[in-house]
Amino acid sequence: MDSLSRPQRIVLKPATTIAAAGLLLLVGLFAMGYQFHAVRVERVHQLTSQANTLAASVTAAIAFNDHAAAQEYVKALMLDPGVDAVAVYGESGRLVAGARRAGSAPLPATPRARGTPARSDDDLMQVNVPARQGTTPVGSVLLRGASTPWTMQLARISGVALLTLMAVLMLTVVALAQRVLGRANADLHRRAEQLVEANLRLTAEMEHRSRAEEALRQSQKMEAVGQLSGGIAHDFNNVLMVVKTALAMLEKRLTQHDAAIEQFAQAAQVQVAAGPEQDPAGTLAVLENGLELVEQGRSRRQQIAYYLQIAHGGIDKAAALTQRLLAFARQQPLSPSAVQLDAVIRGMQPLLEHSVGPNIEIRYQLDSRWHVLCDANQMENAILNLIINARDAMPDGGTITIATLDVVVEAEDDADGEASEYVSLRVADTGTGMSDEVRSRALDPFFTTKPVGKGTGLGLSTILGYVMQSNGRLGISSEPGTGTTIEILLPRELSSVSAEVT
Repeated sequence: MDSLSRPQRIVLKPATTIAAAGLLLLVGLFAMGYQFHAVRVERVHQLTSQANTLAASVTAAIAFNDHAAAQEYVKALMLDPGVDAVAVYGESGRLVAGARRAGSAPLPATPRARGTPARSDDDLMQVNVPARQGTTPVGSVLLRGASTPWTMQLARISGVALLTLMAVLMLTVVALAQRVLGRANADLHRRAEQLVEANLRLTAEMEHRSRAEEALRQSQKMEAVGQLSGGIAHDFNNVLMVVKTALAMLEKRLTQHDAAIEQFAQAAQVQVAAGPEQDPAGTLAVLENGLELVEQGRSRRQQIAYYLQIAHGGIDKAAALTQRLLAFARQQPLSPSAVQLDAVIRGMQPLLEHSVGPNIEIRYQLDSRWHVLCDANQMENAILNLIINARDAMPDGGTITIATLDVVVEAEDDADGEASEYVSLRVADTGTGMSDEVRSRALDPFFTTKPVGKGTGLGLSTILGYVMQSNGRLGISSEPGTGTTIEILLPRELSSVSAEVT
C-alpha cells in the first residue's frame, strides 16, 4: 500500500505551479533584457569596426584634401542599409566628405571631441574614431547607424518568448499530468484496498470451504463406513440365510421317517416274539417295509449331503468375504515369495482364456525379467479379477491386453523422492470405459456398476488393499468409449527371501 501512495508526494500543487511559471516568466524577461543589451553592444562594436575601416581608407584623401576620393569611400559605406550617416573631418575639424539618408538628422559641422564614447539612443547609434597616418592624427570619422533591425530584434524576442512559453506550457502539462497521475494513483490505491478486502473475503471463504470440505470428507467417511457396514451385514445375512435354510432342511430330513422306523421296529419285535409260529405273509410285509425304509434312508442321506454342501458353500462364502475385508483393510495374512509376473501369467493362461469366452481375445505382452515379492496365490486372484472385470466391460466382445514391463521411476516422479525400480502390470480393455465420477469411486468398497447379484463391489478395493500391502501402487486410466487400463506397480525384489507377512 505504501508503494502505491509514494508517487502522490511529488505531485505539483496549483500554488507551486503558478510560482514556477512566474519564475520562468521573470527568467524570460531577464533573458530578453540581456539579449537587448548584448545586441546593442554588438552593434556598437560593428559600427566602430566599420568606422575604423573607413578611417584607414580615407587617411590619404584627408592628407591631400581629396574630397572626391573621400566622398567615394563615404558612398561605398552608405551602401550598407544599417548605416544612417557618414562624415569625414580634416585635421582642422572641417568637413571633408559626408552623406546621410533622407529624413535623417543633419551632420554635425565639427567632429566630436576625441575620446568621447559612442552615443546611442532608441533608434540610432553614433561613433567617432580618429583617422591617423602612422601615429599622426590627420582627421576623424563619424559614423551613425541604426540600432539592430526590428526584424532581427523581433526574431530574437520571439525566440526567447517562445522558449519561455514552451517552458511554461511544459510545466503546466507536467502539473496536469501529475494531477492526473495522482488521481490515477488514488484510484489505484482504492482498487488495491478493494482487492485486499476481496482477498481477505476470498481467504475467509477458502477457510470456510476447507472446513466444509473437511466436514464433507468426515461425512463421506461415515457414509463409507455405513455403506461398508450395510454391505457386510447384507452379505453375511445372505450367507447366514443359506446356512440356516440348509440346516433347517437337514433337520427336517433327519426326522422325516422317525415314525415309520418306530412302526417297523415294533412290527419286527412282534415277528421275533412269535417265533416259529409267525405268519409268513406278515414277515414278508415287515421285510418289504424295512426295504422301503432303507431306500428312503438312502434318498434322505443324499438330500442331507446336498444340504450339507449348501451349508459348507455358505461358510466358504463367508470366509471369502472375510478374506476380502481383510484384504481391503490390508490385514490379510500373506505368504510372499520372489516370483516373476510373466511366469505367474503364463501359468494361469488357460484359466484366463477359459474365463473370458470365445468373443474376447487376450493379447500378451510379457517383457518383464525382474522378480517381485508377493503372494503368488493372491496375485493370481487379482489378475483373474481384473480379467473378469475387463470381460464384463465388453459385452459385445473385444480385446484384453496383459502387459508387463520393467520400469525405473525417476526421483522427481517417485513418492519417496528416490529413483526406484518397479515391475509394471497393465490390464487394458477396449470396453465401455468409465466416466470421471465412476473412475473416482471405482476403488470404493461395495461400489459397483454391475447389476444386482452380479458383483459385490469389493473386487478392486481388495486388489488395492493387497497391492498396497505388498508395497505397490495401483492406478486407473479410463475414458468413456475408449476402454480402461489398470496398472499395478510392484517394487523389484533382488533376493529370494520368503516370509509370512500379516
